[in-house]
Amino acid sequence: MRRPTVLLTTVACLALFAASRLFAGEAMTYVYNAPESVHDTRYLYHWEILRTALEKTKDKYGPYRMVASELMTERRQAFELKHATGKLTVMYLSTVPDFETNLIPIRIPVDKNLGGYCVFLIRKENAPKFRGVQTLDDLRKFSYGLGLGWIDVDVLKSNNFMVVTGSSYEGLFEMTSAGRFDVFLRAAVEVLDEYQERKDRFADLAIEETICLYYPLPMYFWFSKTEQGRALQKRAEEGMWMMIKDGTYDKIFNTYQRWKIERLRLKERKLFKIENPFLGPETPFEDKRLWFDPQTYK
Repeated sequence: MRRPTVLLTTVACLALFAASRLFAGEAMTYVYNAPESVHDTRYLYHWEILRTALEKTKDKYGPYRMVASELMTERRQAFELKHATGKLTVMYLSTVPDFETNLIPIRIPVDKNLGGYCVFLIRKENAPKFRGVQTLDDLRKFSYGLGLGWIDVDVLKSNNFMVVTGSSYEGLFEMTSAGRFDVFLRAAVEVLDEYQERKDRFADLAIEETICLYYPLPMYFWFSKTEQGRALQKRAEEGMWMMIKDGTYDKIFNTYQRWKIERLRLKERKLFKIENPFLGPETPFEDKRLWFDPQTYK
């Protein structure tokens, strides 16, 4: 007759142990890819979005840590996440079929797809060549520099653009300066910071002023298909939706991006659109809160 008492005592102890772990506040750890160089400022905004989402959920989930990993290529990042090695626990990249199958996304475009609006980093002496562009076929006469393994390479090639790839991010600026291709295709979220950081070293480069090439390229936070990955994804997603609903998301977007949108005059540029054949049916096009549009942005 004493077994139930022992059982109840054991259950109670286990419950207390679980509660003690919860209230001890073990930090949920988000390991993200480190910048590629001291001049690489491309992802400051994106990690600020994640950090704010985690702050919003501290009352429910407790403390968190964001830890920079060793430097990884995009291909390496995907490998570490798919194999759940722990060397990376969150990745910021665009959607591709492989990721949709093997990873878990937060299906909120982190930069509202502002990164899908691309401008051209070019040699100054070539600027006159772009002023007469009127059609996509005109644009296809130029060659475009992109990083090896970037999804943009496949998007452009599928739309019959000539692409030259470089093996390193910093090396692409050197290749642009050396005339290895006509255009280093840069996202509107990136190009101004990149140019400012390098204009003294590459005095022959300039941002082309009249053209914007657009394709839908939703960039998501991705997580491993494991119990830990699902837990990390769930918390971050809840926080991001909280931010969207209370206006925090728009506030951070405006803080980081408004000056870029205005400085690049995106609303006034000639806009050329191409398709991204790698998008899945789950892409949340119907929710207009999640997508930047230069014509409606205020």
